[in-house]
Amino acid sequence: MKSTGNQEPRDDNEGFDRRTVLKYGAAFAGTMVLNQLAASNSNAMNLKRLDATGKYHILGCNAMTSTEGYWDNSTKPVLTMNSGDIVEIETNTHLKGKMIPGAEIEDWMGWYKEVIAKTPDTSFYPDEKTGVQAAKKGAGHHTLTGPISIQGAEPGDMLQIEILDIVPGNYGFNLNPETSFVKLGLLPEDFPKGRLTWYRVDTKKMKFEFLPGIEIPVRPFPGIIGVELPDKGMWSNVPPGKHGGNMDNKELVAGSVLYLPVHVPGAGLKTGDAHYAQGDGEVNLNALEGMFKSMTLRITVRKDLKGLVQEPFASTPTHWIAMGFHTDMLESTKMAVRNAIKFLNKRYGMNDLDCYAFCSMAVDLRVTQVVDLAKGIHAMIPKEYFVGEQFAKKTTLLL
Repeated sequence: MKSTGNQEPRDDNEGFDRRTVLKYGAAFAGTMVLNQLAASNSNAMNLKRLDATGKYHILGCNAMTSTEGYWDNSTKPVLTMNSGDIVEIETNTHLKGKMIPGAEIEDWMGWYKEVIAKTPDTSFYPDEKTGVQAAKKGAGHHTLTGPISIQGAEPGDMLQIEILDIVPGNYGFNLNPETSFVKLGLLPEDFPKGRLTWYRVDTKKMKFEFLPGIEIPVRPFPGIIGVELPDKGMWSNVPPGKHGGNMDNKELVAGSVLYLPVHVPGAGLKTGDAHYAQGDGEVNLNALEGMFKSMTLRITVRKDLKGLVQEPFASTPTHWIAMGFHTDMLESTKMAVRNAIKFLNKRYGMNDLDCYAFCSMAVDLRVTQVVDLAKGIHAMIPKEYFVGEQFAKKTTLLL
C-alpha cells in the first residue's frame, strides 16, 4: 500500500484490518462501506418522509440511492423536491464505496473490469457539439448519488444550483492506470506503470501532505454534477457535455452557482466524483478524490433564462464562467469563447465586436480537464471590471 507523510491513512472503522477487507473481496468492502453509510445516515427515503417542512432534505448515499457509472433517464428518482428547496447530499467513493484506504491499483483495475462487464450496453452519448461518437465502452468508475427530481422542471428550463457547503472526507486517493489495462491520462506513453496513492486529509486546516515538506490546499468540489440526457439509453458518465456531468471544473466550490439546462421532466440531478484538490487539466486522470460527508445545494428552476444561457454556465463571487467541451481542445476553446460572447452580449448589451475584444483583453481561458474524452475549457469573465452604476444589478452572484 502506498502512503505519504508520517502516518498511514486509515478509515473510520478502528479495529478493521484493511487488508482483511480486501482479502474477502470487493463485495465485502462495498457492503461494509454501504452499511456504515446506511447506519450513520439512515435511508434517504425515510429521511424525506420525516422532513416536516419540505424545505430541507437529506439524501444519504447507499445502494438504493446511487448509480454506478452511467446516466439513464428511465431511472426512478430517489428524491423529489420543490424548486427552491435545499438538499444535503452524501456522496460515496468510486466503485460503490470500494475505494477505501488499503485498495491498490490492482484492486481498482479488477473492480473496474467488473463494472464494465456489468454494463455492456453503456455507450458514449453521441453529440455533434462535443464531437463525441457513439461507442460502447462500458460505464465509468464514478458512483453518483441520485437522481433527484425537481418539481416543475421541464425541458428548456435552467436549473440554478447554489453550492452552499461541502464537507470532504478524511482521506483521498490519486491514480493513473496501467496502460496494459487502459490508456488514459494525458501521458500514458510516458507512464505505462499504474500507481494508486492514498493521502490523509486535514479537514480542519483544509490541506494534505503530498510528500514530506509539501502541502497542497484542499478546495473540494463535485467532479460530476449533472442532469439526465434527453435520449433513452445507458450513457457513460465519463464525457461531460450539455448535461454538465463530468466537468471536473475546480471553480465549483462552496459559494459558487452552477446553471444547467433541463432535458427531461424533473431534470434528474445526480452528483458524485468528490474532488478535494485539482490543478488545471487534471493531467494524470484523477484529482485527489474521495467522498463528501455532505454537499449542501439549493436547487431552483429558472424559466426566465432561456434567452441568456443555454449551456452549462457558472458564477462565483468574482467571475462569470462560460464553458466548452469537445474532443478537440481547439473546438472546446472556441465553444467557451462563443458562449462568453453570447453572454456578454445579452447580459451587458455589448455588440459582438466589443464582446470579442473584451474576451481578448480581459477574459482568462482556463484548461478545465484534458482527460475526460470531451476536453474542457472555461472562460473566466471578471465581474470587477463592470464598475458602472448601470451594471450594478447585472453583476451579481445569481443571474
